[in-house]
Amino acid sequence: MSPAIKPNYHQTSLDEVRDRVRVDEEGHVYVVPDETGGEEGYVGQFSAGDAEAALQYFVRKFDDLYNRALLLRARVATQADSSGSLRSSHSSLQKELAVGTWVGDTEGLARVLDEISTSIDGVSAEEKKQNEQAVAAKIAEREEIVRAAEELAAADSAAQHWKSAQEQMNALFEQWKSQQRTPPRLSKSQEDPLWKRFREARSTFERSRKAFFVRRDKEAAEIKKAKEELIVEAEKLQGSTEFGPTTKAYHRLMDRWKALGRGPRKTEDAQWARFRAAQDVFFSARDQANAKIDAEYAENLKKKEDILGKLRELMPFTKPQAVRDRYLKLLDEFENAGKVPRADIKRVERAINEVQDAFREAEGATRSPRESARNERQSDMISQLEDTISELEHQRAEAESAGDGKRVSEAEEALAARRSWLQMLTSS
Repeated sequence: MSPAIKPNYHQTSLDEVRDRVRVDEEGHVYVVPDETGGEEGYVGQFSAGDAEAALQYFVRKFDDLYNRALLLRARVATQADSSGSLRSSHSSLQKELAVGTWVGDTEGLARVLDEISTSIDGVSAEEKKQNEQAVAAKIAEREEIVRAAEELAAADSAAQHWKSAQEQMNALFEQWKSQQRTPPRLSKSQEDPLWKRFREARSTFERSRKAFFVRRDKEAAEIKKAKEELIVEAEKLQGSTEFGPTTKAYHRLMDRWKALGRGPRKTEDAQWARFRAAQDVFFSARDQANAKIDAEYAENLKKKEDILGKLRELMPFTKPQAVRDRYLKLLDEFENAGKVPRADIKRVERAINEVQDAFREAEGATRSPRESARNERQSDMISQLEDTISELEHQRAEAESAGDGKRVSEAEEALAARRSWLQMLTSS
């Protein structure tokens, strides 16, 4: 204990009390009244010695009580205990002083106890202020817990990350319980409104969580059922040799599959594997058929490239009339050479168009203005027909690749008509 708050030691001198105390032959000690009058007060008996020893004994008892009061005053000054504990110690000393008859300065001790009582009141007021601040801080902490819980409960269930949110809500509940266990404790009127909000937030959160998973399970079951139906359709089509219509059918099935969304990962992966396996069977067969067709068309490509080489040998067409018959014959051979692989269609068409454009340009340069005008119109018609024929050949190739017999037939009919017109125009 520091010197500033070290209690003073009280010691009563026997000379101070000798005139106010009487000791009889049997060791009984009395406090005699002062000049104001009154009755003697019986202190007690001390039979283990003479009158002086008896006086010393009862003075020591009073000094002990006084010094305990001084020690309490030092404890109050340092706020070593709660105001309640200090008040209890003060009451005990005050009661002890009041019920006994003492040999010493009882009035001085009473004043010391009054000072102590006033100081304890100050300690109590400070404690109250600190407790109010602590309670306010505790309420603020509880408010923050409630706010966080209400925020979780109000979140959009479709966007909520439920596993993380559940962990956060559990952590908030643990914080709430920890707050309840640590001082200061809130009163019922302070805690009940906050608990009601927190409990409602947890209940709302739990209802939303359960509803979400019920809804998700229902949706997952619906997706699973719908995808099972798509798998059945895909498996029925996997052996089809109508490559065009079936390719389109598979594309439609894929669009429907994507539109359904994803189900639970384990179920989704298993269903996708079955769906994809059915597609693979069909598309593998289609690719093999296309490869076979392309291999057959490779010979036609070789013939057409040989014919293109012979046509280029006639260039430049400085005397188009001199090579006209040879040119037309080679064109007929080119048309009759057959189809080429899809990857080479545009390249071959571009090459033959370049040759035909060069020949028409050369013919136009050797004719009279009237004849040139007539042939220019004819040339435009020929050019349009050739473009149309090129486009129809491309459409036919696509139809053949897709296995669409109807489209192939329509394209061939249109091609036959356009080639007939072209033949008439180029022969005139």
